[in-house]
Amino acid sequence: MTENDGERAESSLPEEAQLLLTFDTLKDVERQNPLAGNSRRERVGEHSWHLALSVPILAEFATEPIDIARATLIAIVHDLAECFVGDTFAFGPDVASQHDREHAAMRHLLASSHSPAVKRIAELWNEYEDQKSPEARFVKGMDAFLPILLNHTNIENSSWAEHGVQAAQVQKRLDRVRASIGDLAEVCDRMIDDAKNGGQLL
Repeated sequence: MTENDGERAESSLPEEAQLLLTFDTLKDVERQNPLAGNSRRERVGEHSWHLALSVPILAEFATEPIDIARATLIAIVHDLAECFVGDTFAFGPDVASQHDREHAAMRHLLASSHSPAVKRIAELWNEYEDQKSPEARFVKGMDAFLPILLNHTNIENSSWAEHGVQAAQVQKRLDRVRASIGDLAEVCDRMIDDAKNGGQLL
């Protein structure tokens, strides 16, 4: 099969299948957090999988009743906009524009398609952004918990140490989701204090 044959085959794919190729790029978008076991930086696709897995595993820590299946779907799609605008480091200078950039990207995606699939994922993505459901709030909590867990577990390669992150910054992010993750917030408090005492958080 020639390269042109491959291009023709891809161009004949249903819109939804082409969308899968678009979102496949999230496997290459690098985040700042390390993996738990080595110095390589986590990628957005990996983070989304890990976040989705955290929902059924840690659901008992939710402080509100949640629909685990819906929360898992929200976790899968919560970072889809990053395939268009890239990852935004939680403690970096681009955070101020993150909301506008990501919402503009998702509005463009929705406006460019009539597919029910796009409407479904946009609905889930907006539910996460709006934070009006117990499922969205729990996923947001897990989205704060996992970076603390990974950075503390692999402290030598942490984004905290690399970027000079302050304990107060991590604590502030945690406090925004504390009410949704129950006892896990106290676990995070201990990890933050440990990193601060060890000099990895300023």
